[in-house]
Amino acid sequence: MNKIVIAIAIGLPAGLAVAAYMISAPQPQPIAASSASPGDYFDQSAATDERISALEAAVAEERNARQLLEEELQVLYAEIEEIGSDRRRSNELLVAEGQDVREVRRQRAAMASAVNSADGRVARLIEAGFPPDRADWIVRRESELQMAAMQAQFEARRSGEPINRFDPAFNSTATLRAELGEVEYEQYLEANGRSTSVMVGSVIESSPGQRAGLQAGDQIVSYDGSRVFNTWELNQQTILGEPGQSVVVGIVRDGAPMQVVLPRGPIGVSTGRFQGRR
Repeated sequence: MNKIVIAIAIGLPAGLAVAAYMISAPQPQPIAASSASPGDYFDQSAATDERISALEAAVAEERNARQLLEEELQVLYAEIEEIGSDRRRSNELLVAEGQDVREVRRQRAAMASAVNSADGRVARLIEAGFPPDRADWIVRRESELQMAAMQAQFEARRSGEPINRFDPAFNSTATLRAELGEVEYEQYLEANGRSTSVMVGSVIESSPGQRAGLQAGDQIVSYDGSRVFNTWELNQQTILGEPGQSVVVGIVRDGAPMQVVLPRGPIGVSTGRFQGRR
């Protein structure tokens, strides 16, 4: 049941975003669904080859978005299985010890609520090294930006305007990242247990990644000068610019920073525990 709910939660908005993108301008930007007609976005007067190129770009972006969603879904599945297994073992131990499983569950829920409260989030940031005043500001700013993004999305939907998820007005995370800067943002991600690099799981034979010397266990931290904290950001960077152009990729191997040169495009590695292709 949990898998079905997550699949629906992820798949439905993603499907709407991809469908809207297919009728938008040919730039590789995911656009949320709106009430506008296809003619409002697709230039019917453009030359046939230009329209074909736009369609090919949209299809490629759709394929990339779908792959990312499938990989994220696999991560969630794995986490659900792991959590479920841990809880089953824990409940078995509690029963063996004569404890009330329902009471323990209630206590766990209360603890989780406390951890996710404003005070709990502040405490996590302070533990990660943020000064108390800075931690308080970050948590307040999180809420302010989230509310502002919700308001902007609401107004855009009412006016029928498309929602560009890369626009800071609609993306509270991007705005917070810009305000914190890369160093503090990395510290913020670590405090919240979120990814700060892309782990290479394995390298595909005869791939650009193998020819460049990438190895399993390498952590990709930048691409063409841009810091990447997760696989989604890495994928976005690979499709920018001219395919095949040489780009410098920053990695960390056994704690030591290094650089490799790759042609822009698919790297040819699997990432993380769910072995998603990159």
